[in-house]
Amino acid sequence: MEEDLHFKIQMQEMPTAPPKPLIQTSTDEPTKLSVASNSESLPLQTSNYDLNRASHPKACIFTCLFKALALIFYLIFGESIWSFILVIIFSAFDFWTVKNITGRLLVGLKWENIIMEDGTSKWEFYSIPNKQVNAVDKTFFWTAQLGFTLAWAVFTFSNMVSFTLMKFVIDVIGLSLCWTNLFGYYKCNGDHKKKMKDLQGDITSKVVTQFVGQMMSK
Repeated sequence: MEEDLHFKIQMQEMPTAPPKPLIQTSTDEPTKLSVASNSESLPLQTSNYDLNRASHPKACIFTCLFKALALIFYLIFGESIWSFILVIIFSAFDFWTVKNITGRLLVGLKWENIIMEDGTSKWEFYSIPNKQVNAVDKTFFWTAQLGFTLAWAVFTFSNMVSFTLMKFVIDVIGLSLCWTNLFGYYKCNGDHKKKMKDLQGDITSKVVTQFVGQMMSK
């Protein structure tokens, strides 16, 4: 009995844990709670049209700029002679820029159409074999080629049906230059894929042949 009483006295004399301090709040400054946002745990959504992620942002701009200017002046001036002149100028600038500069920078491709001595034309395609194409660069390039070509095709068909001769002539000029670049790069891209496939096949064949040779020599 005395031992139980002694044990109870010791338990009462043991120091208890200090109470946790209360969070002091003030009506002047509201309490700021550090709650982790759910959006921080989610991956950021990126866009293939974000120029900040492009390897060649200036080339992305110029692959669209002259096309857009030609179309804008066409819509502003309509059937006037200024529309005819400005569409030719900016479409020609765009054709040369895309064919010789932006296509090589953005997708690593270049095409040439050579007129032979007998009058026939010959397509020649060039590509950079190991070029790592940036997704934003590629998206800007192909969207510009397809989008503006489609826009000129719609205007051409519309003015052909309505028999608006001046606009139809301007439309044909814009469409022909955009279509030539689109068709050239489409064929060039196909040729590039074929070359890469043949190259991979050659590498695989060489590896297999070397492996078999080593096994036979043992």
